[in-house]
Amino acid sequence: MDDASGTFVGALAQMLASEFPMILALIFGGCCSNVFALEVLVTDAPRSGQLITFGQFLFVSLEGLRHQLTWGRFGPKLKPTIVPIRNWLFLVIMFFIVSLLNNLALGYNISVPLHIIFRSGGLIVNMILGALILKKRYSLGQIVGVLFVTAGVVWATLDNASSSHESNSGNTTEFLTGIFLLLVAMILSAGMGLFQEVTYRKYGKQWREGLFYTHFLALPFFFMFYKDLLNQVTVYNKSPLMAVADLMDQVPLLGYTKELMPPQLLSFLSSIQLRKLWAFLLMNVLTQYVCIAGVNRMTSVATSLTLNLVLNLRKFSSLMFSIIYFKNPFGFGAKMGSALVFFGTLIYTRAGIKANSKPSVATATENASVKQQKK
Repeated sequence: MDDASGTFVGALAQMLASEFPMILALIFGGCCSNVFALEVLVTDAPRSGQLITFGQFLFVSLEGLRHQLTWGRFGPKLKPTIVPIRNWLFLVIMFFIVSLLNNLALGYNISVPLHIIFRSGGLIVNMILGALILKKRYSLGQIVGVLFVTAGVVWATLDNASSSHESNSGNTTEFLTGIFLLLVAMILSAGMGLFQEVTYRKYGKQWREGLFYTHFLALPFFFMFYKDLLNQVTVYNKSPLMAVADLMDQVPLLGYTKELMPPQLLSFLSSIQLRKLWAFLLMNVLTQYVCIAGVNRMTSVATSLTLNLVLNLRKFSSLMFSIIYFKNPFGFGAKMGSALVFFGTLIYTRAGIKANSKPSVATATENASVKQQKK
């Protein structure tokens, strides 16, 4: 077994270590539940992308504030940043636009499965920008992996486009608009990733500071969409009132927990009523945070390969859940496209580890040669 294969298998074994079950539960439970809540929201209120984005940004900002505050002479104040604020401001603008475009695309006849597949296809854009801007060089395996992913995204997109055209020819313009939004978001996301890589390389992985400022500094931008937000709030306020106990029945697996509850607690939950869309927006925001917390925690205890494997499997799980539970259309082309994206990402990840292991092998050989000369 070569070094790359050993590292690849080691990454899989690392996922079974004692500290990983909770992290995996955060990532798979949080992210997959987030996809479920998102599907409910865009089905009942397709144009609520801005409100969903605002809710996520507001919650992450409020939660992260406790890590960024310190007490000064006149009361609480923000801690000095390690990374220059101009760097965060640039990332904020990019991150805000990417998040908004991705959520807006769901309102233009883009299915959630296609949304997941398309967002998995940013490797080729990242590779092109990395080669042009950072002068990176990629191995043959990485290139093959990216081509697999790109072919999968194109195949799945064409399949979804044909099915949308058959169901309603009037939606073709909306569908193409949604694809354009996803393409722009993909390009901007790749550029943002490269800028973030350069920033972290220079100032260290200040992920908690970055998480807070990329959300907190973006909040004023939502004033540009206050009319849309007010319209979306009106739509949410008109959604049906439902008891919390009945809302639990609509969430997979959560409804079964009612059988384990004491009658007094179940009666209390039945007496509380919430607007359906507000309840699922709250679920979306909370599960988004749980997902982010799991990913950030894994970055501190796992290798990059393990993280890539887990995130790839998480996307695949979310995709399968969206298709099976919500009965989204998923033709032969979409199936083959998702398979190409899945295996292409694995090929790219394995090739990247193999390429990164070569310098360490060369360094070890060089050190051994030096030791031999000393003898």
